[in-house]
Amino acid sequence: MKVAQAWAGYIDVTPDAVPVISPADTLRGMFVATGFSGHGFGIGPGAGKLMADIVANGTPLVNPHAFRLARFRDGSKIELDGGF
Repeated sequence: MKVAQAWAGYIDVTPDAVPVISPADTLRGMFVATGFSGHGFGIGPGAGKLMADIVANGTPLVNPHAFRLARFRDGSKIELDGGF
């Protein structure tokens, strides 16, 4: 059997391998949900619910602090994931 065609896409991942689900603090009205490293199909429903709660100023089911975009510039300790 001969392979007729192949494709591989990019995997979006953050340095600490934790997704970003957060407002973009420097751009009012902009929200970011990225860095799911190919696992968006599995955690997409929960991530979508969290993002909807953030956008609507609702009470999130989980604490969104770990997912904030600002962690990369506010002095937070970032543990680099050696797997990526």
